[in-house]
Amino acid sequence: MKSYFKLFYWLMLGILFSVNIGLASCDDRYSEESKEELTPQALYQTSWRGTGSCAAWAVQNMGVGIQFIDTQTGKVNWEGYDEIDITYAIERKYVTFNSNALYLGGAPWVIKSYTKKHIILMQNEASPDKEKIATIELDRID
Repeated sequence: MKSYFKLFYWLMLGILFSVNIGLASCDDRYSEESKEELTPQALYQTSWRGTGSCAAWAVQNMGVGIQFIDTQTGKVNWEGYDEIDITYAIERKYVTFNSNALYLGGAPWVIKSYTKKHIILMQNEASPDKEKIATIELDRID
């Protein structure tokens, strides 16, 4: 009987070890995105197109295009509006735009995810008023 307990013990220890190795090797589906860091140099002379969404905006889902000319300036074109010259700065996980950048101005935008081809930005994420949470999802134009 003692040998059965010993066999059971070693079998369970082996299973526990295998499960730990398996879980440790699992990749988060966003792990590639979170490894890349958004910098002004990464945006230098790039163009992006996508959608901005916010329940508090007059048009809740609006097309947007952003062209980053250099590491501090660019142009934004919201659907139905004229092109606007912008300035921007990136500090860690935050992007701030000048106040005349229409919907971009005001509070900083949190960089939720970034790859060389896709960006998700979120503003007012911690706001208790869920209508004021804004999201911009952009794809790079090659």
